[in-house]
Amino acid sequence: MIPYLTEEFGNPASRSHPYGWTADKAVEEARAEVAALVGADPKEIVFTSGATESNNLAIKGAGHFYAGTKGKHIITVRTEHKAVLDTVREMERQGFEATYLNVQENGLLDLDVLRAAIRPDTVLVSVMAVNNEIGVIQDLEAIGNICREKGVLFHVDAAQATGKMPINLARLPVDLMSFSAHKTYGPKGIGALYVQRKPRVRLEAQMHGGGHERGMRSGTLATHQIVGMGEAFRIAREEMATENERIRMLRDRLYEGLKDIEELHLNGDFERRV
Repeated sequence: MIPYLTEEFGNPASRSHPYGWTADKAVEEARAEVAALVGADPKEIVFTSGATESNNLAIKGAGHFYAGTKGKHIITVRTEHKAVLDTVREMERQGFEATYLNVQENGLLDLDVLRAAIRPDTVLVSVMAVNNEIGVIQDLEAIGNICREKGVLFHVDAAQATGKMPINLARLPVDLMSFSAHKTYGPKGIGALYVQRKPRVRLEAQMHGGGHERGMRSGTLATHQIVGMGEAFRIAREEMATENERIRMLRDRLYEGLKDIEELHLNGDFERRV
């Protein structure tokens, strides 16, 4: 990151001179690293200021774009991060309807409850990959298949998941996925949104002024932060298997030491968790 704070001051959107070319090359290399960790095409990665903005862009962008053709009903889960819950509440203030699903005692979503909640006018389902409080991993493939079957977009907040579990968006039935750099040991203030290209998912931009990031997120790109995010995701991809095994051993060691304490209760599912 340091060279892009001290020497390389080019704007990656300025492609008429070498300074801009250098910055653009750095951004695209970082974009490729982000995509590589999650099995996406680099062209499907849109840089944002973080997972909160990504969640806003996904939910508001899809809701606004498809409201006139699909409907104005959104489904999410009560245990989602506030970046999703508050965004959905804002959509309600704008005339959308929302259904907030409860989870089971183990923190996982009941798939039959989800299926029953989907209506003809449902435009989007938003479910996080890994819960930020209790660490349970939702069954993204099963949820995504239900959404595909019903013709509903599926958004996943994966801020807590990158580097903690394998993600392959080339195979997962997911349309939109939010990422955070700092939750993957990268810099704060930068994130990304995966937007599926085939079949194409359309979003209404929430920021205007320049048409950056394929028109979905205007504003001069923060080259140094993007480079840092790319490096963090590269390291996560290379070290995930060994690091996750180390963390699992520490987690299980802690649990073994605590489980015999009277009145101790483990929140969430012990099998499907980070």
